[in-house]
Formats: sequence, C-alpha cells, structure tokens
Amino acid sequence: MSRIKIPEDEDHPDIPDGVHFKNSLKEFQKLVEKIVAQKREERQGLYTKDGEEMDYDKFCAAVQELFGPEVKPQDVKTFYRKISNNPDGRTEWCELFGYFIVEGDALAAQLDEENMVFLVSKKQRITKAGVKRRDVIKCMVKISQLDFLVTASQKGTLTIFTSQMRVMTTTSIPDSPWINGCDYLYQLKRVVAVTERTIIVWDYKSQGSILDTCFIIKPMEHCLLCICSVYHPTELLVKDDILMGDDGGHVNLFTLTSDDFGLKQTKSKKKAQIQVLDSKKFRHVKRKLHDDWVVKVKYIPALNCFVSCSLDSVHSLVLDDLKRLEDNLPVRDFSVPRGVNAFTYCAKANIIVTGGEDKVLRLWHPNINTKPVGKLMGHLFSIMEIVTNEKDQHIISLSTGKIFRVWDIHTLSLMQIFHDTQAGPRDAQIFTMVFDNNHGILITGSAVIDIYPLTRMIQDTKQVPQTHERNINVLLYNKPFHQVLTICAESIVRIWELESGQLIYQIEDAHGPGVELTCAAIDKNGFHLATGACDGTVKTWDFGSGQQLKALPVSKESSDNEHWLIQMTYLKASESRHVILVLEHSGTIKIVQSNEGEPNLCITWSLPEALSLALQGNPLMPLRLSPITRKANGFFPDVQLLPEKDPVEADMENPLPPEAKVKCFDVLRVEGYNLLATASANGAIIMWDFESAIARHIFKAGQAVETDGSDVLGINMLLFLYRSALSVRQLSQSSTYSSEPQSDETPTQDTEGDSSNLSIKREGVKNEPSIAANTPAVSQELTKLPDSPNLENKGLLNVLEAGVEQKHIPVLASAHEDGCIYLWTIKGDLLREILPFTKHPPIPLTALCTDISAKMLFAANKENKRVTIKQSSLVKTSSVVHEAGEGAEGHVIRWNIGSFLEDPLDTNKNVKQQLCWRAHSTKIVNLFYDEERGLVVTASTDASVRLWHGLSGHYIGYFGQRRLFELSESTDIILPCDVNDLPFTIKDDSKYMEKKQKFEYPLVLDREKWKLLTRSALALKKPGVLEVEQDFKFFKALASPKIHKYPLESFKSGNKDIGIVFGSIPIYRVPQPTNLLGLPGLGW
Repeated sequence: MSRIKIPEDEDHPDIPDGVHFKNSLKEFQKLVEKIVAQKREERQGLYTKDGEEMDYDKFCAAVQELFGPEVKPQDVKTFYRKISNNPDGRTEWCELFGYFIVEGDALAAQLDEENMVFLVSKKQRITKAGVKRRDVIKCMVKISQLDFLVTASQKGTLTIFTSQMRVMTTTSIPDSPWINGCDYLYQLKRVVAVTERTIIVWDYKSQGSILDTCFIIKPMEHCLLCICSVYHPTELLVKDDILMGDDGGHVNLFTLTSDDFGLKQTKSKKKAQIQVLDSKKFRHVKRKLHDDWVVKVKYIPALNCFVSCSLDSVHSLVLDDLKRLEDNLPVRDFSVPRGVNAFTYCAKANIIVTGGEDKVLRLWHPNINTKPVGKLMGHLFSIMEIVTNEKDQHIISLSTGKIFRVWDIHTLSLMQIFHDTQAGPRDAQIFTMVFDNNHGILITGSAVIDIYPLTRMIQDTKQVPQTHERNINVLLYNKPFHQVLTICAESIVRIWELESGQLIYQIEDAHGPGVELTCAAIDKNGFHLATGACDGTVKTWDFGSGQQLKALPVSKESSDNEHWLIQMTYLKASESRHVILVLEHSGTIKIVQSNEGEPNLCITWSLPEALSLALQGNPLMPLRLSPITRKANGFFPDVQLLPEKDPVEADMENPLPPEAKVKCFDVLRVEGYNLLATASANGAIIMWDFESAIARHIFKAGQAVETDGSDVLGINMLLFLYRSALSVRQLSQSSTYSSEPQSDETPTQDTEGDSSNLSIKREGVKNEPSIAANTPAVSQELTKLPDSPNLENKGLLNVLEAGVEQKHIPVLASAHEDGCIYLWTIKGDLLREILPFTKHPPIPLTALCTDISAKMLFAANKENKRVTIKQSSLVKTSSVVHEAGEGAEGHVIRWNIGSFLEDPLDTNKNVKQQLCWRAHSTKIVNLFYDEERGLVVTASTDASVRLWHGLSGHYIGYFGQRRLFELSESTDIILPCDVNDLPFTIKDDSKYMEKKQKFEYPLVLDREKWKLLTRSALALKKPGVLEVEQDFKFFKALASPKIHKYPLESFKSGNKDIGIVFGSIPIYRVPQPTNLLGLPGLGW
C-alpha cells in the first residue's frame, strides 16, 4: 500500500510559502490515516460512533481549512469516496487538486479515438471546392456574424459557402494574377481580395456578370501578400478600413467608402473589361514596421489593435493601435528567432500564440513583449498556421509536414496529434486553416477542402445516445451527493456524477443471475439504497460503497408475478433501522423493515384493499386505527375499514378485476398531514387520511378511455404538490428521489409499548358516515366530481372550515393515460384539468416531478396507442379517436405552478405552460429536476439517460458518453441524432394560453331530416332543388333562444395577414359548448 509521502528535503524555491504547504500536507496525512482506520473498523463491525466520527462534511471542511478554497469539492468528494470504497488502496495528496492516479494502460486510453478532440475518421472532403484545374485554395475566412465561409483560390476564383458547406455564390476573376488573401467588408457588404499589385472588390449580392459586380484598384507600389478588414461594429458611416502587408515590410491602411463604388457605367454601354479604379484616389496610409515580408496581418477588436508578423528576427511581431500607422511613435514589437509565420489570439485567456521556422509555439501576454509566458514544443517541421478553439480553450497548430497538434491553453499539454493521410500528389501542401466556433469544425484548404469535426459534436449529433445495453427501468437522484442512479432491464446498477457524467461504479446481478430489478429508492440523506425485483425480493445497500446490507428473501408461497415490485419509497433509513414502503404488482402495499440485530428484512404491515368497497357505494370509509401487533414501524398503524354498506361476497377465483389494482402511490407527511394516495388502472384514487381516520374515493366522472375493449382511465403517477414557508416540503417520489416523510422525533402516533387505542383526531369524521347514509346524493356529489372546477361545492368549504390556510393546502396531481393532469384537493375536489400542448394529439403521461419549492411542474409522456375518449352528456354520447403520429412521443413539458399553489382555491390563479421539447424518440420512464443547476435528467426505454437545461430545453449530453458534461449555457442548439424538433416556448399572450370559452347549445339534431341527406337516402330518390333547400334545417329548438342584452365582445378589429377585405371584418367570440357533439355519418 502506498500512502501520502511528504518529502523531507528543503522547500522548493518555486513553491510559494513552502513551509506552510508542507505543514498542511502533514496534517492532511494524519487526517487520512484517521479516516482509513475508521473505515477499516466499520468494515469489521468494530467501530462505535462517537462525537469524533469523521464523515464527509467534516472531512471536506477540514481539507478546505488546510488548503484553502482552491480545492474543489468535487475532487474532495472523489478522494473521500475512494478511501471509503477501498481503505487499503493507493492515494496521493495531488488527487485533491484533480491529478488522479490512472490505473491501467493510460497510453491506450489516450490513443482511443473517441477520447480525441477531433474525430479524424469522420473527416469530410469537398472535392468541388470552387477551384479550377491545377488550382489550390490560398485563403479562407470564416464570417461568424453571417455564418458563411469565403474562399479564394490562387488562380482567381472567389467562392462563398453556406453553413452547410454548400456553394452559395462564386465568381472567377479573368486574367488576374495569383490571389494572396481575402476578407469580408462588413459595412460595404462586399468581398475583398488582393493580388500582387491589385485590390479586387466583389459585390457578391448584385446580379450580372463579373464585369458588373467587380472592381479592381491599382496600381500598388509593393507586392501585396496578405489582407484583413478592420471590424467596427459601432461605426455608422458606410466605409471600411482594410490592412495589407507587402514584401517591403510595410503595413498599409486603405479606406473604402460606398461613394467609391457608386458610379457605374450604364447598361446600354457594353463593357469590355472590369472597371478599374485609381488607387491614388483612396485614402492610403502605410508604415514600414518590419525588415522582411509581412506574411500575415490581422485586426483584433478585443484589443483594438492590429497584429502583423514577419520573417524578421528582430521585429517578428508588431502589436499596436491603428494610430501608430499614421505617426512615427515607437510600436510594441516581439522578437522571435527566425521570425513568425503565423499567430492567433485567444480572447478568454488573453494570450497571443506565435509559431514559425524554429518549430516552437510561444505564448505571449499582449502587454509583455520581453519574454513569453509559455512555450509548446513538439513540431518537427516549420509551423505555418495556428487557430484557436475559444469554447474549449484549445490551440490547433499545423506544420508544413501536414501534422496537426492540439494543445490545451491552460495546462500547456498536448491533447491530440493527427495528420492528413488522404492527400494525393496534387494535394501536397495545405495553404490555409480556419476553425469554425459556431459549428465546432476545423476546415483546411488545399486543392480540396477538408473538414475535421470535434468528437463531442459527432457524439452529440451523430452517435445514438446509449447509457445501458437494455431498456432503463429505474432513474433516481441522490440529491445530497448530486449523483444519479440508473438500472436497466439486465439488472445492472450504475452510479453517475451529475456534474461531469462520469461513471462511479456499477453492480451486476444485484439480486442474482436472471432476476430483473424493477424499482428502487434512496433515503433522504443519500447514504442507503433499496432495490426491488420481479420475484418480490428487497435488498438494502450502502450507497457510497455499493455493499449489500440486508435482504428480504423470496417468498415460498409466491406465484408468477404475484409479488412483482413496481414501486417503493424509503420511510426511514439509519444504521439500525430501515423502513420501506413497497407496492406489488398484485396491488398490495406493504412495509418492509428491519431493526437492529435482525439479519434480514421482513414484512410488518400491509394496507387493506378499499376500491371494491368504494365501488359498492362506500365513497367515504371511516378507518379503525389500532397499534401494530407484529412490529411497530413508526409511520402507519394497523388499518381496518368500516364501510357503511356490507360488502358483497367476492368471487375467490377473481377477487378483483385487473384494471382495479393499485398502480402507483404517493406519501405526504408534513404539518399535521399523514396522507397516502393510491391510484388504480381504472382511474380511481383512494385518499388515505390517517389524521382524520378516513379513506376517500376520488374519480373523474363523465369520461373514460377505451383501450383494448375495456373502459379504462389509467393513472400512471401520483404526486403531492405542497408549499409552505414554515416547513420544508418533503415528498415521496418513487421514481425521482425518495425522501423520509417525517422525522422520528415528531411521530404522529406512539406505537411502541402501548396496546391501547390511539388518540387520533376524529372531529371531522363523526358526521361523515351519517351524511353517507342519510343523504346519498350529497355524498355522491362529493366524490363524483364535475368536469369543470366548481369552487362553491361543499368539499372546498370543508377545507376552509377546518381552519387550514389556503396557501398551505396540499394538492394531489395525477398523470393520466388520456394525456391530462388533474389537480385535486385532499377532500377530492377537482381544481384544474391541464392538457399539455405538444403539437400532437393527447399522449399518455408517464412521469411527474417538481422542484423543492414547487414552482415548476415537469411531465413526460410516452408513445401513443389508439385511444378512444368517450364523452357523455345529457343529450348524446359521442367518441373521439386520437392517434398520435410520428414524433409524438418522448416530450418533456414544463408548467409554472408557483402562483397557483399560493392559493389553489382562487380561480384567477392559473397553471401556465412555459416550455415543451422532445427529449427521446420512445417512452420516457422517468425524469427529475435539479434546481441548483437548473438541469433536467430524463430516462427512456431507448436505453439512454440524457441531460437537459431545464429553463431552455437545450441538450447537454447523455450519461455514458466519453467527454465530460459542459453545464454552461451555450448559444448553439445541439440535438441528439434521434430528435429533430427544437424546443418551443409558449408566451403568456399566446393563443394556446387563452381561457376556454363556455358554449350553450339550445339545439338538438333532428335525425329524421338528417337522413334525407345521407347517401342511402339520396340513392333512392334524387330530391329537387326546392326540396333540398327546405330540408337543410337539421336542428330543432331545445330551448328558446336567448337574446343578449349587450353586444358581443369584439376582441380583434383586423388582421393584416388575412387581407384588406377579410382583415377588416371584426371577429366576435361566442360562448363555447362543454361538449362538441359530432354529426353522425361524418366520422366526427
């Protein structure tokens, strides 16, 4: 074992305050030895907790006290986890600063192609690059503001490429000398190029031949070798300044205005050649700055300076203001042996990088010209081009041997080496190179154009995201440690870092070979993990090390899928006690727990089945709560239903229909609430209120979904929404993150050592059975809810009479198969009905999540099957068929529910949809939201777990990719390869956010008259003209028409898009019917 070694020699002169640093290392060594000893005793079961226990928080605070804030918490967490998992492993103090020991073949990992910066195997070549035979591209300029590329060939061909590298326009200058450089004039909107003695200005937007769109400025005193334009974004005058370098060592400043190119010959006069302008008529300033050829010149807007380089060893690089060209004041120059061939500027690092014949890259600070701040060596040939990747802070250098080298600016380390292997004899030399920061590609020019994409761009846009080999079953979030847990259908458990996406560890065959894991839960402190499998087994784990703690063995009496676990949540987790609430496939909810000294987990409590009693006329069922006889769990007592009506004897062979089984649940235990909500596949919700000792049957009347021949209004997930300024919101989210609902210090009942009945508040329960027995109509009204919110019903008044403040009323959200979200009170009153807008028909919702403060609500959907929604009314029953098309699945929708939860009973408080984006091409299994970083993580059956920006819906990456996550918001919108739709937002004034209007229909269809227009009736007898006109009255009055005492409201006076006639016609809004009934025969 190798531990931290502290050198005993004298302090190194390059380390500032070396004595203090050495003392800190010694203290750190003692700290590590203490933790290692503690972890060893914990593994052997010999450690007893005391006040000197060193946990992660104490360790992190001690490390930051020793080394200061320079130590990143992520590195400290990784170091602590490494010791916890393997106390006998090798650690070094440098790992605290991000320099970790690499195990295995580091060279093989470095040479892995997918770890490279550029993916050379995905190189694209454009052979028809707008050049003539035996011609080469001499210069390329990327215009980021317009997102196109300007190229100039040696024999006079100018070409503009779009962002997709397609030729937008091109021209060829006849009888021109060799072109040495080109650029773009931002004010005049023209392309400028230089030859040996002339300046060419090309108006690429004008129509006509080359004789009409080009101007030539000549003569020039010296041979021009390079050119660049001076970018003035705030310049109001229509003029451009250009800088040119020549073979005499001069830097020329040329001013071009719109008046210089405004006078053209009339079209009637035939031109014989390109119009030539005299160079003496232009404003021209030059100054000799070098003793050799000026090979490159650029203008840097960030520094407001120009930069020129030469092969001169004394004045190799000149960096100064443009005013220095007009006077004789000294300039700031840099000396490099054998001169400078190329240079680049990195704005973020404020560094100028130079390279030349001496094969060395030098990094200079713009204000220090005496000595470079760094050197990069490794090229074997002369350096001819240098470009910068600003986003990744990389330098790409090219030598005359066509060898590319990628360097990291901050660490001065070599990232990648590659060379052009497809070059033929004609492509022997690369003359120019640019990096496109907008699209992340490196472009080189020779006889062809080669495009080298960044590896991360290919991984994001080309490669199919894949986190596991099989479908994702479980997605959980360990909030205290910012880690993500995923489980696939192959029962492989993987733990990931949220910030970086790195894999921490994985567990294979957690419940044995061939046993599929179906659910899991993490306790609120993040130290323990519970997993459930298809055979009904439950296991608890140490989350940090992945070691198994206890297990619930397989039941001997279980049959196939009887004890299949589909959901679980942690109620309590400690070193001595675990309490887990689980839901089986049979619909039974149980508590699995273990106490100190017990080797295995055991089942200690189960919830009775209540839906069948509710369907037999018991919407309100009082509960008899008694102490647990087997083993106290500290959360729920033994429950016995007290129905008002005697239950009908059930068939033992089919005790409960499959669609009536419990499908999901959620728990809320805060501020006097002890609630357990369960939902079934038939749309029924049972609200178990253990404080009031009553169970309520909640369902949405008047609507059902027909799937596979049975009427089912399926509920896929329940979620309590609760906001309070006095307490922390604690939710049980079975698939996002599971937390302990209530601390042990304030239990709602005392179950240990007391066999008497519990003292539970029953004030609001005494009258409810009598209401159910004597006034069944009232009880039916309380449970069978109307289609639209009715804030005057008695259920909401009961909430107010109970003395509960409106802003602290819990709200239950249910996600349904019909694509809607219903918001309920705990009394069973429907508050809101939310239908997501996704540009597609309603799609079944699969997952819900919120942030801690419950200001935002997120939902996800799955692929849609053929769903028939039956809408019943007093007059007629009709059906509407919804079938989603391609691209209708895998959406994430975000709503703003902050104002609504402040007062859910206020009808003016709306739930506003803000954002929607498509995240996957298949069903989304689950999602969660991290409010600290504003990130959304989604898991799908396509075996991928993806990361998104929660506020914009922009794609970041997927867990399992080679590169680390870049959490900073980027202006570039990158989409996965299987997603083509961009995120769209809905503004407050959007037409989709308008309130639904209520309609009143005083008419009913007269079917006898409607038959006269059917095909069968018309085939028998062809009616006359008068008969048809008289028979067009298909409706008869159901009520007398109402005369409006006030005119209809006009909400739009005109629309310019419609036209001058129809655009001036006012549009009136009329009441909207609650049920739009289709006409028979038309398939409505």
